[in-house]
Amino acid sequence: MSNPQGFDLEHAIADLRAEQARIKEATEHMVSLTGSAMSKDRMITATVDSRGRLVDLKLEGTRYRKLAPAELTTRIVDVVREAQEDAARTAANALSGLLPDGLGMPADGDFDIEAMFDAAVSTARATAEIDTEGAGSDG
Repeated sequence: MSNPQGFDLEHAIADLRAEQARIKEATEHMVSLTGSAMSKDRMITATVDSRGRLVDLKLEGTRYRKLAPAELTTRIVDVVREAQEDAARTAANALSGLLPDGLGMPADGDFDIEAMFDAAVSTARATAEIDTEGAGSDG
């Protein structure tokens, strides 16, 4: 059923259902994502889950025993952070297909939601002005 403005409710509902299925699939995929990193000397390897929680930490060889505790913990923290950044990039890439064209996702997950909405409002207003100007020139 359509109205005079060309709005098709059934088509809109079908589009929403398709989008809902895409979001559900992406959400299920997100749960299985991990991020990993290895120290430059290959002594430390860390793996985190999709939420950035440490799920595996490996220390290769015995060289770590010769490090001062503060140096070892600093290296571990650095590798875990790199793994968390890897997980965030992987998640951003997985979700990027769900975002509207031109709206990227920052790899660090740091959003300025106010700026995003301001940009969307500006775009909508500009589009409305173009539509209004175009309608005025028709008649």
